[in-house]
Amino acid sequence: MSFPKMQQALRGLNSQVQFAILTKSVDDFEVKETQLDVQRLAAVMVPMQTQKILIKPEGQRSWKWWEIYTTKQLNLDWLLQDTQGKKYRIMGVSDWKQAGFYVYELTEAPQ
Repeated sequence: MSFPKMQQALRGLNSQVQFAILTKSVDDFEVKETQLDVQRLAAVMVPMQTQKILIKPEGQRSWKWWEIYTTKQLNLDWLLQDTQGKKYRIMGVSDWKQAGFYVYELTEAPQ
């Protein structure tokens, strides 16, 4: 089964979002997060639907969940920081690359 290319439709909905990407590394048995770079993503960021939050494990249901639709490939567990200083951790991905985009599940990190 082939998927229609959705890149053009996604391009009409999205806006430029700027994130600093932070990655994890282990140094002397200590986890450190270092800034990889600042990237501008063409993305749509929306709150996650309540139905999807209700199937999360009980302790995670109270977290602030977001979905981001973008054509850029990101890695799980990366930390994204927006221009206001809010941090979002990538917790899941739905691979729709046949249709031309990715859907990432983000949770807002506590301040």
